[in-house]
Amino acid sequence: MAEIEPGSTHDDLRPPPRLTGLARMFRYRLVIPIARGRHDGVPTARGTAIGLGIGLTPTVGIQMPIIFLFWLFLKWRKSDWRFNLLVALAWTWPTNLLTAPLYYYLCLVTGRVLTGHGWELDFGAFREQMESLLAQDATWYESFWIYMVGIFEVWGVPLFLGCIPWAVLGTWLGYVLTLKFIRKFQASQRRIALLRRRRRAQKRAAQARSRETQV
Repeated sequence: MAEIEPGSTHDDLRPPPRLTGLARMFRYRLVIPIARGRHDGVPTARGTAIGLGIGLTPTVGIQMPIIFLFWLFLKWRKSDWRFNLLVALAWTWPTNLLTAPLYYYLCLVTGRVLTGHGWELDFGAFREQMESLLAQDATWYESFWIYMVGIFEVWGVPLFLGCIPWAVLGTWLGYVLTLKFIRKFQASQRRIALLRRRRRAQKRAAQARSRETQV
């Protein structure tokens, strides 16, 4: 069953003083939620994969509701296939209203190449159209039609087709790299805990020897 994994605060996750701006935001919104995941890391890695997989589709503005509905569906089905909801929601962030025009331009160029239309395309005109479409103020239901139907009407199949290879690549990389990061982080935590236990044992032994000499 899909679930939100519990987490705990790690002192070593505090950002260094020089970490500011986008790097600080990236750490707080994307890296720390992953590091706080417990268990074997698989649900957290799935969360990253799902977040990136949905985030790299032309669904900006409705990506988080899609993930949440998928999580509710798995919970309703009482599925054993679990993923970290908070991590999945966080990893839709790389494609937002600021980055969407550039990413969708890449997808459209990819789709045009795959359909044999060539890669030449005016980015300036594309960005203006995309920003105008995304700037519309609407409810969640209206956003679905504005973003999905509107994008399809303007750019058609090439944009959606071009998103597929990038979404697949992002999903795979998200899962593999997150799992690798978590296991490396957990191994580091075990080494730190072992070192601390050794130091405490050495301190207690030194104190015992000191008491013996005093006697």
